[in-house]
Amino acid sequence: MKPKAKMEFRLTKTSYLRFLKCPPEFWLEYHQPLMFASEITLDHEHLRQQGYAVEQLVKGLSRFQPNEMIAVDFQRTFQTAEVSARSDVVVTDKISGEIDIYEIKSSSSVKEEHYQDVAFQRIAAERAGSRVRNVYVVTLNGDYVRCGDLDVEQLFAITDVTETAFLRSTETEVQIQKAFEYLHTVPVPSLADYCLDNKLDCRFLKLHFADLPEYTVFDISYLKHEKRRELLVEGIVDILDVPDDFALSKKQRIQVNAAITGAIVIDRDEIARRADTWEYPLHFLDYETFAYAVPQFDGIRPFQQMCFQYSLHTIDLPGRELRHTEYLSRGDDGPPRSVPEHLREAMSGGIGTVFVWYEPFEKGRNDEMALMFPDLADFFNEVNDKTYDLMKIFADNLYIHPDFKGKTSIKKVLPVLVPSLSYEELGISGGLEATIKWFRAATWTSLSDTERLTVFNDLQEYCELDTMAMVEIFRVMVSLAKK
Repeated sequence: MKPKAKMEFRLTKTSYLRFLKCPPEFWLEYHQPLMFASEITLDHEHLRQQGYAVEQLVKGLSRFQPNEMIAVDFQRTFQTAEVSARSDVVVTDKISGEIDIYEIKSSSSVKEEHYQDVAFQRIAAERAGSRVRNVYVVTLNGDYVRCGDLDVEQLFAITDVTETAFLRSTETEVQIQKAFEYLHTVPVPSLADYCLDNKLDCRFLKLHFADLPEYTVFDISYLKHEKRRELLVEGIVDILDVPDDFALSKKQRIQVNAAITGAIVIDRDEIARRADTWEYPLHFLDYETFAYAVPQFDGIRPFQQMCFQYSLHTIDLPGRELRHTEYLSRGDDGPPRSVPEHLREAMSGGIGTVFVWYEPFEKGRNDEMALMFPDLADFFNEVNDKTYDLMKIFADNLYIHPDFKGKTSIKKVLPVLVPSLSYEELGISGGLEATIKWFRAATWTSLSDTERLTVFNDLQEYCELDTMAMVEIFRVMVSLAKK
């Protein structure tokens, strides 16, 4: 199949996967490549380093050690005038000359995009003259628990995806041809054709719709793709333009009406009813966690959210002074164990109600720590039994403010209810940033003592604000309940 695009263009694996995900962005990258020249973010750099660490460990697997029967190449490129793909590991049978392709993924399972990836690699390899025998995807073994030195043979799972890669040959060839042909089209900008992953964060849409309203139909909570597209096809982008007769759920209609009228809706009776169930001592708890492909500490699985820090504000009795306890592991004290031990001590005075923001996360960590340490199981089970999710007041529409824009994260609610508190001036202002900077401060030897101390101080300020924010929002709710 001869491509119709410029012959100097070579379709790489990365470009092909972008085409499958969002054709307009694929087109834009080819015609206006400077728009894709973005700075490397902290998150991107962390993922890159994590992937590199995984690849280095994979090289130590016994099956990738060359011998008289096989040759092993890492990062081998297969290329023709039209396509190019770099394979993570290529094992060549010295007798038959056939090759096995291995794709390494920093993931705990094989995903759809991985099948698309290896199908393209196989075609590129065979177009370049190789005979592909088998295709595999190497992922992390989610059941592996570190105990002492890493056991790389147990750390990884290798999945044979040969059948799928070969079955997708025709489909992949068709998509390759479509990718070349698409470059000679002129995509018509349409918000209704947004991609599900990026939505309004698509660079192609940003280029053509630079002046979108601040509050759009993309902000309507839990609005299904089909319903949103109905509005966009009708040219309705601003949430203020949603028709009164457009079918929405009760919660969605309340959100839209609040945006249109600017009204603040408060169900004081239900807030008061819930407040009556809260028992002293009141605890306001927040964890900071670290998840990494390669478990860094004993007792941890790949990608497990390990608690390295907590902040706890406590009100022992009505009218008592607020007190704060916290613990931040520096990484040298066995954080999987040290953090829960310190928390149990901090709450030894009794547990009435434990406030958190988005309870599935905190409860999930408590369940994991209870399983890891049976002697702490009773404590964490009690914490979970007495946990109240303060976010539910907003998720259940007991307090609706148009400035929330349908969101219930603490960073959306806090500036509206307690504008005196802010994350903006902190050295660390987000959970992902906290995770990455803690990992570097706790494990990197290249950081100076001063840099390390700065990170740890910033982490303490950030986590403390999370629980202080809950305290102040709680006080607003109590005040409303009394009225």
